[in-house]
Amino acid sequence: MNQMKSLENRKLSFKNLLSEVPEYACVVVLVIVLIVAGCVSPVFFTDTNIQNVLKQGAVLAVLSIGMGYVLISGCIDLSVGINMAVCALVSVVMQQYVGDAGAIILALLVGIGISSFNMLIIYITKARAIEIMMITFGLKMAYRGLAQAVTGNATFRENTTDFFRSLGKGMTFDVIPNIVIIMAVVAVILGVVLGKTKFGRQVTSVGINPEASRLAGISITKTRLKCFMISGLCAGIAGILLASRTMAIQALSGDDYEMMAMSGLVIGGFAVFGGYGSVWRAVLGVYVYTIINNVLNLVGAGAYEQILAQGVILVLAVWLDVYIRVKRAGGKSR
Repeated sequence: MNQMKSLENRKLSFKNLLSEVPEYACVVVLVIVLIVAGCVSPVFFTDTNIQNVLKQGAVLAVLSIGMGYVLISGCIDLSVGINMAVCALVSVVMQQYVGDAGAIILALLVGIGISSFNMLIIYITKARAIEIMMITFGLKMAYRGLAQAVTGNATFRENTTDFFRSLGKGMTFDVIPNIVIIMAVVAVILGVVLGKTKFGRQVTSVGINPEASRLAGISITKTRLKCFMISGLCAGIAGILLASRTMAIQALSGDDYEMMAMSGLVIGGFAVFGGYGSVWRAVLGVYVYTIINNVLNLVGAGAYEQILAQGVILVLAVWLDVYIRVKRAGGKSR
């Protein structure tokens, strides 16, 4: 009864509606996109295409989950794409020297190391907001240049083992792609960490109000460092899956992945300036983005049209995030 009264007494307004939008907007958008996809392309809902969509989105979903941690904490890392590519290169090249297990471990350590170094630079420079974005963009360019110099910009197609190939190409029970299962495991574990642990609450608190978090005894630097390490771990996993799935890796393999990840996160309802987001929203946002690209391929859209669509999607998603925040804050923009 009390719940019914509170619902009845609640003032219904467009602003209140917008306050609830981030919770389930990505679900509504996903349903709409699926309906449109089915209408536009008769082959969209075929078993083969659905499996392709699931596999295409898995690598980006893992990368986005890690990037989401950083974003929620109030930072941003624009080097996750090249980080993933470097990890992919390590996982492929090092197999002949240290085997599958050794190569995978090295790739994960490299991913964590790169992201931790990013946070170290941010800490040393005391960068904030847009400065963090520019620093990580600069580091992205530096890592890419270094990777191209070391590898000669060559494409690596090493003979990998059946186990390594099965990570990205194998199927469980001939139905579920292994790459999707790995993504789901990562999502469940990191979803629990973010939503059910003290650390997860600290991440959100730091993103919402760093100063209040500091006064409450939360170390902003340590919390953000852990978020960057998680992002690096996810970049490592994504790199391994990318290498296993494509079997052809070069230094430029991660180009634009950070922008695709950002698009998925914003579509999923993440706040661009931190403090809001969840793992399940990251996954749903990525798959909305993946489905749109898949449909563009099915209808024969060219590369330029797809790039145009990706840019429009990102701009609209960011605009919606800003619009919702303004409405929730009382309707006053800066």
